[in-house]
Amino acid sequence: MHELSLVLFTVLAQSAVGLFMVLACLLMFNKDSRRQQVLNRLLPAVLILLGISAVAAITHLGQPLRAVNVIFGLQHLSPLSIEIITTSLFGGAAFTYLLMVHFGLLKPLQKLVLASAMALGLALLWAIANVYTLDTVPTWNSGWTTFQFVMTAFVVGIPAAALLLRMQAGNLGGFQKNADRALATVGFIVLGLVMVGYPLYLFWLGQMDLALNPLALLDYHGGLILARLALLYAGLGIWVIGATRGNNTATGLAAVSTVMVLIAELCGRIFFYDLQMPIM
Repeated sequence: MHELSLVLFTVLAQSAVGLFMVLACLLMFNKDSRRQQVLNRLLPAVLILLGISAVAAITHLGQPLRAVNVIFGLQHLSPLSIEIITTSLFGGAAFTYLLMVHFGLLKPLQKLVLASAMALGLALLWAIANVYTLDTVPTWNSGWTTFQFVMTAFVVGIPAAALLLRMQAGNLGGFQKNADRALATVGFIVLGLVMVGYPLYLFWLGQMDLALNPLALLDYHGGLILARLALLYAGLGIWVIGATRGNNTATGLAAVSTVMVLIAELCGRIFFYDLQMPIM
């Protein structure tokens, strides 16, 4: 648990990307100007999440004022430099889109800027995962790292988007209910992926030929794994089941679900960082 600042940065940044992707997709395929205005009002939540993650990342630096030195790492294609620059570009593109919408600037280009921000969000997910797929850390150096980081974006982003939409149910009308059911369908698919993927990931860890058992490295790991799985399945499950059965406006239910899956991903990320076991 010695990397809590990085735990917060990676989980919140990935969650921000997932939330943005969901809201941006709804904006891209929605032609109603009134609904677009409501959806645009939800996007600052993405910047808030990203801003908190950035503050957490800065606190990890021994000398925060030297953060600008990251630019010089680009000449060597440093994964860390690419991660930080991509974070800045994604946040900048999302902020630029919001400014354009707020002031009514260059309306024909707004969708292009939105699409660019979506592409940069996907690039950010890749950039963060690329920092940790290290040859020298066998417990990180696999596709499971990318799988977990991408899943965090959707596991948190989808119910968080549903929560924000439910908070605006009065302004969105029938669109909100239809969107909630669609998100619940996607959430059901994501739930299936994590129900299969995470146990397979744990099985893969248990089969690794290492001097120490990564699943029993620290005393609290067993409880951490169980807490993550229980919160994840319950958090996604209660929202998906409720939404598919017609409960599409209960804000409290979506809020509980979002908090549960966010805590689950924080538990999973703590476990991930504890597995930093270099080759001896």
